This record gives sequence, structure tokens and C-alpha cells, in this order.
Amino acid sequence: MSDPSGSGDRPALLPAALEADCAACGGTGRTPNPRWLAWHRRAAELVAVAQAARRAHELRVVAPGPPSGGAPAPTQPDASAEPAIVAAVDRAIEDHMRARPAEPEEDDCAACAGVGRELTAAGRQLTELLVRHGFVRRV
Repeated sequence: MSDPSGSGDRPALLPAALEADCAACGGTGRTPNPRWLAWHRRAAELVAVAQAARRAHELRVVAPGPPSGGAPAPTQPDASAEPAIVAAVDRAIEDHMRARPAEPEEDDCAACAGVGRELTAAGRQLTELLVRHGFVRRV
């Protein structure tokens, strides 16, 4: 059955011409909370420091073969005892985990009020026309 108006897909194109995805949130309607972004960034830094400290400790614990001069091998650190820096970083990670922000990780987008869409130039013109002729009231 054909469309009697002969317009084809034109009605579907009209909404697309009037609004688009919000540029601030990419159409999701949500934006990351800046306090959570800082918290995640600091957590990643602490984890990287802990991993580097553990790797350095493991490299020191691995004993090289006996020296070629026949002298006794130098004593190696105890493999079970982690250095103080590793323990300090672990405590810092635990403290950081307890200091999570209380607010949600994402907020409603301020630009689109959480809708995820914003009016295009044509959409703003249509809205102004409707307001001017009393079909829509500004809130």
C-alpha cells in the first residue's frame, strides 16, 4: 500500500531536522561527575604505584647465580617480606577506597536536562514560531 501523500520518508526526516544528539553528553543525557573522575584517576595512580613497587621488590628478591669469583652470594631480601613502600601504598589504596564520593557517579546533563537531545537551529526557529503564535508557552 502506498503513501497517499506521496511524501515517502519525509515525516521521519522532520524530527531529525529539528533536534540532534546533545553535544555535551553525546545523546546519553548523563555526564560523569567531576569528583568521581578525580577519584578514579587517583585510584588508577595508586594501583600503578603499587604494581611498580611490587615488581621492583620481586626483581630484588630473584637471586642471581653465584658470583664467578667463588665468593659467597650476597644475601637477598626475604621474599615474604614486602618493603615498607608497598605496605604504605596498600594503606593509601585502602584509605582512598573508603573516601569514595557520596554522590552518584553520573549526573543529568546540564545542557539538555538529561534528555539527550537538543534543538537544532531549525528546531529553535519552529519553537519561536509556536511561542509567538501562542501554541506553546515558555516555561
